[in-house]
Amino acid sequence: MKKQMNLIKEFVKMLLIVALLTLIGKESKAQVLPEYSAFPETSVGLQLGTQGFGIQGTKSFARFFNVRVGFNTTADLSFQYNNRTTQLDRTSVYAIIDWQPLYGRTDWFASKWFVSTGVSYYFTNSLYRQGIDQVPNYYIYMSKFRPYIGTGLGNISISDHIGLRTDFGWFIPTSAATSTYENKADKVSTGIRGLLPGLNAGATIYIKF
Repeated sequence: MKKQMNLIKEFVKMLLIVALLTLIGKESKAQVLPEYSAFPETSVGLQLGTQGFGIQGTKSFARFFNVRVGFNTTADLSFQYNNRTTQLDRTSVYAIIDWQPLYGRTDWFASKWFVSTGVSYYFTNSLYRQGIDQVPNYYIYMSKFRPYIGTGLGNISISDHIGLRTDFGWFIPTSAATSTYENKADKVSTGIRGLLPGLNAGATIYIKF
């Protein structure tokens, strides 16, 4: 319970940061040209992707920067793989700063492209695998604290008040995965499979304010 309270406090701190940036943004609002910006002034949206589904809030500031805070979960997603049950249990909060390198140019890509860095914390981040033959059921536990790097396209207009943002990046593990059975953690630690747990490929549909 104490650990959960600390995590809630950290999330509240992130929200306070957004509030502070909102005030800063109001001071520089006149300098921001919406037709050049990859970010709405303020938005709240629903995200769906490899990290699950969740809620995301954003605030642009200082002309070509944007801050995002959000929450993602897989809601104990279960599926069949090789006729055995696999269950992914992942819930996280994150804070991301976006930078638009080509702000001020008029072409479409320059006005939409951004790069990102940030950090996430996973309340849960595990994989359950049903056993077979001599292999029992087992769990794989993955890194909970993860820095983030990525890129994407933003402020894609769907209507006057609704927009689309896409993301592609990686939440980088800071510790090795562990398993309750032998070396099964290698399944999420080596090669391309090692990239998949941290992959962030998704889209957010949001309301602009």
